Amino acid sequence: MTDDNGFYSTLTTTLKELTKQVSELKAQKNKVVYTNKEMMELLDASSATLKKWRDEGELSYSLIGATYYYSKSDIEDFLRLHHYDAYACSL
Repeated sequence: MTDDNGFYSTLTTTLKELTKQVSELKAQKNKVVYTNKEMMELLDASSATLKKWRDEGELSYSLIGATYYYSKSDIEDFLRLHHYDAYACSL
């Protein structure tokens, strides 16, 4: 005799977890505002590095209370500022 209840229970749990993960990925894709912590993860940078970029005027931000927020356009402008076009070497 097989354990159909256990199989279906495991399958249901797995599907619920996958559905949750897909929803989180969709929310991340549509995200328009990022916190300092999220920016640290996104750019693999420390809090001190983000502060340096803000202080030097390289990274725009919004400050509400003591919390820094970064919009998608802030990130895009920052990446554009630090973008270098590829070039080919001629021999």
